Amino acid sequence: MQSRVEGREPIFSPEELASAARNCPALAEAAKLAEWVGPGRPLTARGVLRPAAAVEACDLLGIELTTRKPRSALDIGQLMMAWFAASAAGFVEVERGRATAGAALETWAKGTADEVLTVWTRCTMECFGLAGEACEPDPEVLDGLTVLYERDGAISLDDLSEDIAGVLAADVAPGCTCPSCEWAAGLHDDLAGTTEDGSEIVEALAEFGLAVLRGETAELTPLGHWFTDFLFRRNAPAAGADAATLVNAVVALPDRMAALLARPWLSARSPAEAAAELIAAGESSSGPQRPAALELARACGPDAAPAWREWAGREGFGAYARIWLAEQDGTEPAENDLAWTAVDALGILQDTLAPELSPQTLSGLFQDQMGVELAEILPLLAGTGHPAADRLVKFLPVPPLAGRRGGPPDALGRTDAPPPAAEVRPDTRYRIKLALRDVAHPPVWRRLEVPADLDLGQVHEVIQTAMGWENCHLHVFSAGDAEYGMPDPDLGHADERAVRLSQLLTEAGDRLGYTYDFGDGWEHDLTLEEILPAEAGTTGAICTVGKGACPPEDCGGPYGYQELKAILADPGDDEHEDMLGWLGLASPGDFDPHAFSAEDANRRLDQLTGRHLRIVR
Repeated sequence: MQSRVEGREPIFSPEELASAARNCPALAEAAKLAEWVGPGRPLTARGVLRPAAAVEACDLLGIELTTRKPRSALDIGQLMMAWFAASAAGFVEVERGRATAGAALETWAKGTADEVLTVWTRCTMECFGLAGEACEPDPEVLDGLTVLYERDGAISLDDLSEDIAGVLAADVAPGCTCPSCEWAAGLHDDLAGTTEDGSEIVEALAEFGLAVLRGETAELTPLGHWFTDFLFRRNAPAAGADAATLVNAVVALPDRMAALLARPWLSARSPAEAAAELIAAGESSSGPQRPAALELARACGPDAAPAWREWAGREGFGAYARIWLAEQDGTEPAENDLAWTAVDALGILQDTLAPELSPQTLSGLFQDQMGVELAEILPLLAGTGHPAADRLVKFLPVPPLAGRRGGPPDALGRTDAPPPAAEVRPDTRYRIKLALRDVAHPPVWRRLEVPADLDLGQVHEVIQTAMGWENCHLHVFSAGDAEYGMPDPDLGHADERAVRLSQLLTEAGDRLGYTYDFGDGWEHDLTLEEILPAEAGTTGAICTVGKGACPPEDCGGPYGYQELKAILADPGDDEHEDMLGWLGLASPGDFDPHAFSAEDANRRLDQLTGRHLRIVR
């Protein structure tokens, strides 16, 4: 099947295109939602429709609900997609906790064809992650759009999915271990496992009127032809632009789309000239622009060798050139060059994601790139001379070397060796205060007495039981830069069962963080108040005093809980009855945020100690 990237596109009248834009499902639904919003609808503290209003909106749009008592509009994915599209198009405007129909809604209904296409283009670009930062690009969908543009005419779903899954593999140099190729290979493996027949990709494009599925064949619509011509030809960086302008235009795009947009710029230069400009732009840039520039330079092919050779004699950044040349010769890149580029890539990643990126996750990424244990590679890392090396060495957790306590590192570079044990007697007990952050009127806290040598897995059980949580979400402990939880390569937490409380809390005033439910984000502080002598006959955990009821599960975190209490206290609130129904209460008097019983907490703790939690010394 021949490419139709070059040449003239079919011509469609603006009126035909505007009619197609108005009729595309995503914006038609967004406009209907905005008309319903009309002069105004109150929003929750999270800026979304209140539950009762969300149900009404779903009925309007024909969205099927699993429950008529949703906790939040955020739990209704199809409604939130329509809400986001309405906001991106300007159909809905939000100010001071209230949504109203925006000015763009009238333009959509009564404006000229050009005005309608402007609104549609703005919304489509933002929803596909091509404008602004509100939405991340979906590589599969954008690659699907690129393939449809490149192919001349229709394409079968099998060919579409095969073409998309093969995109990243084609860009991976055989046997290359540089960071960009390692990441591309991993992405290709992920993509190959998720892309099946391509129908979901076409359906996503069809929501915006870009593509149509005819049996087992997909093709662009007239609106899709117009949009891709605008995106890939008229919106491509000018041939005379500098390399930095090109890189900034494509940095957030999937590789295939980036290469297509860069084609006019690359075609205006010889491969060596283009690569020379791009390598120089990569050397002078930072953040994700650097790997994007180098990826475009690599795409210039073997004829770009003179540019790479020019950089190969330079220290530091020249490592990228030496690795490229080694690939062409079929030789092994130098270990120090691989280390330099790995430090460069991880330094960029740390700058981009900090403070979200944990030391354990970063060490796992580094180990994956280098293919050796972190303990063995740290000296090489420090000796690369890379400007980011020192801070990365300080940031990365240092695993024990051979002969030290603990087993071999796992896939994330961790070991089962806990921090050094504190000098405490086996029968020592701790008095700790467990307090829920950002919850007031009333505050929620518990004072506990527990064996000092509980492991953090047991402490988790005690927290859940004493607070009154239902233990149905993920959790993590945090102590400085270290994080402990259930072992999971995707989360990057060290094994909580290998660390005891006495190893993290050693003196009065020491504090440990505990987060429960990563969606609602319930954050707790565990503060060591006093180290107690052993008490005869006492083996388990005891709650001596506390305050405040445990918030309901899935109520939206501290801010959602605050809103829930306000709604229950106001019988005139539109959501009052709905919230009572969601909580299963007959009257607001059945909910008391101040209610707490140490006796009830201890009854649960006794059951915990005698059941599956064996608190040992």
